[in-house]
Amino acid sequence: MRVAVAKTAGFCWGVRRTVEKTLETLESPAEADRPPLVTLGPVIHNPQVLGRLQAQGVEIKDRVADVEDGTTVVIRTHGALKSELALARDRGLKVVDGTCPYVKVPQVMVQRMSRDGYHVLIVGDEKHAEIKGVASFAEGPVTIMAPGSPVPELPGVKKVGVVCQTTLQGELFQKVVAECVLKFREVRAYNTICYDTDERQASTREVAADVDAVVVVGGRNSANTRHLAEISGELQPNTHHVETADELDASWFTGCEVVGVAAGASTPDWVIDEVVKRLEALP
Repeated sequence: MRVAVAKTAGFCWGVRRTVEKTLETLESPAEADRPPLVTLGPVIHNPQVLGRLQAQGVEIKDRVADVEDGTTVVIRTHGALKSELALARDRGLKVVDGTCPYVKVPQVMVQRMSRDGYHVLIVGDEKHAEIKGVASFAEGPVTIMAPGSPVPELPGVKKVGVVCQTTLQGELFQKVVAECVLKFREVRAYNTICYDTDERQASTREVAADVDAVVVVGGRNSANTRHLAEISGELQPNTHHVETADELDASWFTGCEVVGVAAGASTPDWVIDEVVKRLEALP
């Protein structure tokens, strides 16, 4: 079996940065003198990475209120609620900010536009940690709309500021902005999609168009990985989303000569390598 791996696959720069910050915090100072270490929510959306961190004593806490005094807190890649960050500072906890710089952009834009009197419209998953965090930086009215849904009616609103989830598909953001231009008197829009997202989606399309099957590797709770599986499925119906090599089913690849592999931004290289080796071993 020949395997073609997408050009852009595995850890993006922001995720790698967060994981490295967490590991560096673990290694210094010496373990005997190290204060307890927790992450505020899962540091990234990958069960295998989280398992390895937990094996080294890293705990996950959902709220700063649940963190004991003297603990070091790592902020996840997706950021945190503004109120949670303030509480951590007020309590004097040591905070290691692992927020991806590309996630900080919509946080800043939302705060700035709300101060300028705009009703902020965020395109994204309202249940996602990134979007919750971004919305918390608004200092005025804010509305979250699901990707693909129509722009909501906002009676009396004349000025709208638009940002989006960093992993959103570009065409969905363009559609929202176009609708807003027709619906409101003034629109200020910032394309806050991470450039890595565009590259990753483009490379997934490229590999899916030229193979007999595709395996998308990554956590099922990873939004960007799910989007890759959706994109691949549009071009290659024989697409399968797995978290690890153990989930591969040989029957998926009956009659296949070439299988493509794509991976989400929170998928570590070693998980991808295991999937590739398992596929290459198939007859």
